Amino acid sequence: MKTRIISFLSAAALLAGCYEDAGELGVDTATRIALSPAEIGFTADGTTVDGKVAYVGVVQVMPFEKGRYTWRAEGDVAWATVGETVVDESFADTWTGAVTTTRMRAVEIMATPNTEYRRSGVLTVTAEDGTVETFPITQAGLKADAEIVCELAETGIEYASAGGETTIDYTTNMGDVYDYSVTYGEPDAGEWLTWSDEGAGRVVLRAAEWTSKSDNRTAVFTIHVGTADTSEASAEIAVVQLRVDDYYYLYGASVPRYEAIDAALQMTKQEEGVYTAETYFAADGTNPVRINKDSRTASYPCYVLAAGGTVAEIASAEAPLPAGPEIDADGLRTLTVDFNRMTWQWERITTPNCLPDDRVADYPTKAYVTPRGTYKTWMTRNLDWDGGDGIGVYKLGCPLVFSATNKDTGGYNSKTDPTYSYRNTAVRNPAWDDTGNGGELEPDAAITALGGRHYTFYEYLTGAPRGGLMEEYYSEWPAPYTVGREVRDAADYTILFEGLTSAKLQEYAGREEEFFEEHPVSRIQIQGICPYGWHVANFQDWYDILYAAYDFGSKNNGGYVPKEPSFANTVYGSSSAAYKINVVPYLRISRALWTVGGKCLWDEAGSLYPVNEGSTTKSPAQADIADNSEEFGFNLAPTGWRAMSVGWQDLGLKTHVWIPMPTTATYTGNGHTCYMGWRLVAMTNNGNWIFRDNYQNGNVAHGVRCVKNYDAE
Repeated sequence: MKTRIISFLSAAALLAGCYEDAGELGVDTATRIALSPAEIGFTADGTTVDGKVAYVGVVQVMPFEKGRYTWRAEGDVAWATVGETVVDESFADTWTGAVTTTRMRAVEIMATPNTEYRRSGVLTVTAEDGTVETFPITQAGLKADAEIVCELAETGIEYASAGGETTIDYTTNMGDVYDYSVTYGEPDAGEWLTWSDEGAGRVVLRAAEWTSKSDNRTAVFTIHVGTADTSEASAEIAVVQLRVDDYYYLYGASVPRYEAIDAALQMTKQEEGVYTAETYFAADGTNPVRINKDSRTASYPCYVLAAGGTVAEIASAEAPLPAGPEIDADGLRTLTVDFNRMTWQWERITTPNCLPDDRVADYPTKAYVTPRGTYKTWMTRNLDWDGGDGIGVYKLGCPLVFSATNKDTGGYNSKTDPTYSYRNTAVRNPAWDDTGNGGELEPDAAITALGGRHYTFYEYLTGAPRGGLMEEYYSEWPAPYTVGREVRDAADYTILFEGLTSAKLQEYAGREEEFFEEHPVSRIQIQGICPYGWHVANFQDWYDILYAAYDFGSKNNGGYVPKEPSFANTVYGSSSAAYKINVVPYLRISRALWTVGGKCLWDEAGSLYPVNEGSTTKSPAQADIADNSEEFGFNLAPTGWRAMSVGWQDLGLKTHVWIPMPTTATYTGNGHTCYMGWRLVAMTNNGNWIFRDNYQNGNVAHGVRCVKNYDAE
């Protein structure tokens, strides 16, 4: 019973102060009634939602000293009978482990089958001192609950100041049982919306003229279907009418998120005649970017952006269009149009210190097929970009250091030193840092040029240099990448930055494309330190490259027969044969390319690859590499990683690369609760491919690979 008693006392303490009836010691003394399980639900056939004949719930009267109070329970509906029963519950003693069985009073509810619509009722429990608590009872019906689908409920309706009308179409399963209503917002402008009923499934909404030059006016138009006796549903449509002003709407083939006139992007007025818009611009033929005035309906004259920074007026649909603006790279830009001077200009929206345009040509690229039959263009080397001259004392990331792979070289004080504080802000120790970041360790420049640098998660996301080492072990995701909030990615998609686990992926085994559709964070395009028009390879990108390797290896046998990847065989942190899918040998850098000074690094175990003390990892000479990996050309190298706690590790043994996706797991300290992140680990000594979802972002630096931006598929 001790475990049970402790539980009750803790609950009482936590609730102290939340009620007015608190004793002198601050412990709540008010009577409270709890029901376990709290949800009382039945299916249409009369069984509970978990398939039982009757609902049985233990009633607890609290606080503990009132636990022996008597109580009575009653329902308010004829279709459910309420009775009393007993439940035997077993509790383990915290210290001895002894198990005690206690008989507890419980309420029992049985429901009759329901051939009509969903119905509900209330269970009322009354304690002997008169305290009353109610609990809802629900039962599904054979007849479907009321439903309504209306696209405009998602987008809303916008009217110009002149007013207008909109045909609203919707679908419902309630036939002709429907009604309409409107709720007006600010400012109070009377009843300015009217509608005409066109029969079930269609209504025409009309807005009167609005003459204010200072305020927009708002309302909510609601479609109601069903009745209280059956079931009810509604669709709420937000309506806004713009104040009197000039409005401009941006659209066209080179504005892929707003290509059609009826979905055009409303520009923002900065001053009289000057308007701006932030969106994604992409090269498309002559790069048409159009601007319509006052409405999202095609009308003339309209405007187009012309090459050279001028705005051309188009008099009619037959008038020829001038050549559009030069778009050197697809990406987010801020467009400013001055209609007073008929000129335009734009600026890139980009990450500070990202790889500049003039360095992109240093990285070979290749297009690889995806499971959807499309192609993605990858850089076929990891990034090796330190931010350039003038970036500051610390560079972006750190190079690879062979001489430190078997040392306690985290970058801060030694673990054996009482002042060791890598889990807090601390002064870097130059003896355990590389020369490019003010330290004494000589990097291996040739190896770094082949395999790329290591970057902290803060560096690759924000472009702020940290020299490949975070100041704080307990580091939260930097703004705007707040877990649980929506973020705008480099391709102008608004995406929920949600945490995902490998367990969640396993639920979608065999339904991988459904997973990517339902969890867009898995395909988020974050530019980070990749060049403008590119993004840090996301989870879907890495999954797609597995397919590309599988497709290539299936058609061009390089000594390994690959298995088609799926969530069932790629996401576990396992190196067992069950998950050996043999795609990694095609992705690895070839022996011919992984060579420095005439030595093939795959075959040089010796001093180049001092295995970590106690490690049983095979030597690199045993790595699985396809005979034609150079033809596939992905060049994944065993660059290892750098950790705040232990320094450079796994160089020559494993590949670690960042995936910009959070997990739901956290690690906590120094006042921070930090969500962990994802990475991939491609083992060098077998054909496995492993995704890991459990790494402390603040502790590590990994490689980064870039993919060219694309439209979501």
